[in-house]
Amino acid sequence: MARRQLLRNSSEHRLVAPARRLRVRRRPVLRDSFRSESRRYFKLSSEPIPLLPAACGCSGGTEVLGCCAPTSGPRDGIVRVLASDVTRRKFLGACCATGFGIVASGPLAAILAACGSESAATSATTLRVGHLPAGCIQHLLLASINGLFKKAGLNVVLTQFDGPPPNLQSLVAGAIDVSHNPWTTVIAAYNDGQKDLRIIGGSGKGGIELVAREGSVKNIAELASSANQGLKVGTLRLDTLELVTYGTLRDAGRTYSQYKMTFFPSMVGMGDALIHKSVDVASLAQPYGATVVSSANGTYLNDSNQVWGPEASDCVVNVKADYLEKNRSKLETYLHVLDEAAKLRDADFEKALTQLQPIYQVPPAILSEGLKRQTPQPVLDPTAIQGLHKGVGYLIDLGYLKGDVIDSVFDSRIQEGAKLGVA
Repeated sequence: MARRQLLRNSSEHRLVAPARRLRVRRRPVLRDSFRSESRRYFKLSSEPIPLLPAACGCSGGTEVLGCCAPTSGPRDGIVRVLASDVTRRKFLGACCATGFGIVASGPLAAILAACGSESAATSATTLRVGHLPAGCIQHLLLASINGLFKKAGLNVVLTQFDGPPPNLQSLVAGAIDVSHNPWTTVIAAYNDGQKDLRIIGGSGKGGIELVAREGSVKNIAELASSANQGLKVGTLRLDTLELVTYGTLRDAGRTYSQYKMTFFPSMVGMGDALIHKSVDVASLAQPYGATVVSSANGTYLNDSNQVWGPEASDCVVNVKADYLEKNRSKLETYLHVLDEAAKLRDADFEKALTQLQPIYQVPPAILSEGLKRQTPQPVLDPTAIQGLHKGVGYLIDLGYLKGDVIDSVFDSRIQEGAKLGVA
């Protein structure tokens, strides 16, 4: 969504508590292929964040991703958003790739604001939920489309963000109550001092893919044997996309230094590079990955379920600790509805696909492939938690983290209270 389009709808607003300034610092990795200062971070502004008007909220139906969109002109589907300049990973990826701090201020601050009104924010039944344009929230969309939240007595207001950091900042600032965000973003923020963040459940698993273009390598064995031969590999820093790249190479006994690495500022950059043969291998998230594989006649080499799975989380559901303590019953209901929606999707995938296709706006066959490869994960079971520990190990290897904080961030009480998985 263009920034200027969003701002046209934000003539009315109110101020919320200032966002806490947050920095994620990482030690330099691969200096030769990664030009930056020795200290890299993104900063979340302490500037007050305006909320957008009440008309910006969503009430369900197939327009659930139209939050904050202009009332005139064509709407973009999720995959078009993923393929735009501002993708679900661009904010974080750009900071990591350039080494410059980004401060949300001025017009950008409006993008970070959540949809909803003051009455919605204080309602006992309202839950303001931030999410990204990706396959990991397909069950969230289905719950809204089919009125499951309303049936459960919840008024869920959805806000789409085009990158993890603005989603996180709105949560930290109190502009939203719940966010669906990559677990790597949450863990990095917690590790750097945002100790009130909690993961309370899963959102999506799998679907983080390592893809080779046509005419390049065809499997992991060929990827390994191509070390030191100029094979070009692209990924994003500090993201689940990097984990599938680094983990695949490490498990094959290889390192970044044996390949021509390019660290992109956005996922679409990698997709375009793969299609135009500027890189040989790249990491992509579904359903954008299926679109690129189709366009480039590419080959799936590996995925997140193989690297830190078999129940490899991508996005997770997170809240702030104080909100959790005051709203346990509401959050339990929310997770229970997400679980119900995931089961609804699995029981009749074709119906779910029909409902979701107008939102994602890609051919049904490609969307079907993408959404089957990245599936809902409403429950973080012991196997999934073990996978997060393994993934954190990769982040430690890469120098992003000093220690494993999963057990401190994950709070299982909401899942247990929701009796997830119980008929």
